[in-house]
Formats: sequence, C-alpha cells, structure tokens
Amino acid sequence: MNFWQRLRFFLIGFVPGTIILIFIINKKGCSSPNELKMLELSHQHLELGDKAKCKLKCLILTQKGFQVTMQDMKINYDLSEVRKKPYGVYFLEYADKSKAKYELLAIDKDTVTYIDDIKLLNNLNCFCDTLN
Repeated sequence: MNFWQRLRFFLIGFVPGTIILIFIINKKGCSSPNELKMLELSHQHLELGDKAKCKLKCLILTQKGFQVTMQDMKINYDLSEVRKKPYGVYFLEYADKSKAKYELLAIDKDTVTYIDDIKLLNNLNCFCDTLN
C-alpha cells in the first residue's frame, strides 16, 4: 500500500467522523458540574430563614429578584460540604468579586433550596444579626 492509498482510507474515515462529532456536540452542548448545580439550586423552590428574609429587605431585593441574582454566583467547593448528611451544603459566592454584595450557604433539600442566613459584604449595615 502506498502513501496515497493510506491517505485516502484515512480521509474516508476522518471526514465523516468529524462531521458526525460536530453534529453531536452542537446539539448537546457542554456544561461544568458547577453550572449544572447552580442551575438546579436557582430553579428549585426557595425557602428563606428569618435572618435571610431580613437581610433581603436590607438589600432591597424580593425573593424572585434574589433567585435571579443567584444565577450570577458560583459554588466554592472548598468551603462547601457536598456530602453532608442528610442534605448537602453549598457555599455560594459571586463569580465577579467586584459585583459581590453578599455570600451565602444554600442547603439542597431535594426539591427545595433553603437559605438560613446571608453574609453581607462591603460594610452594608443591617441589624438582622440580632434575630434568633
């Protein structure tokens, strides 16, 4: 077998394989585990604790507005306890540190995202920490 015959066989397999691969990748897309978990947390039913509700009032945010801003956040897996029993705890922070107003711990309870407290940044004064 000479070089031209080998090249022809190679191209007969390579070109259709590349075309099929392009169609598969375009349909499915590619997402990281962080993006998938953030999508899940932001689209589940949201429950807020008393401190979190109070701090949302300080931030002048509604619950729906808060869920929208959660989509701009990312999970810091170093500070999270993903395998904690009975529910995983995720530490959420802004991807862009210059826009950061708060950080929070989200507890993933199957179909509910529960947030007990929100840590306010940038010296925002709110007197909600006195709540039990």
